[in-house]
Amino acid sequence: MPQKAHFISGLPRSGSTLLAAILRQNPRFHAAMTSPVGGLVERMLEAMSENNEFSVFISPEQKRALILSIFSAYYHPQADPEVIFDTNRLWCSKLPLILELFPEAKVICCVRNIAWIMDSIELLIRRNAFDVSRLFNNPAERATVYNRTEALSQKC
Repeated sequence: MPQKAHFISGLPRSGSTLLAAILRQNPRFHAAMTSPVGGLVERMLEAMSENNEFSVFISPEQKRALILSIFSAYYHPQADPEVIFDTNRLWCSKLPLILELFPEAKVICCVRNIAWIMDSIELLIRRNAFDVSRLFNNPAERATVYNRTEALSQKC
């Protein structure tokens, strides 16, 4: 793992991709769009939870090492940058974990007015008229702008 790790999180359509692109202009930094690290960490935590009958055999130190190994293995090819910015929306829900693993880390949380987010998503949906968005679970949720906005507001 690099000298420093920081995390980018936040609401959809709030600027995290733009922020990563700006940070990437500095050769000392590695930043990209959403990485799979957050999901991998989540699955590993689930696998080590009480739902797994073998979890009693995994010590807290081993759990810590296993989670750190995900970061190390994923970012091994980016050995040159001094600072890694990992982007994933779920980091805000993992603040105690981040504090435990990377006490010097910062979490940059991108925010935006909810109405502007809804408008931005609606514009994308209209611009891609031949695509079926996975944001909605069924045709009823996709039917009208009102249905789409209602469905999206239930997910926030």
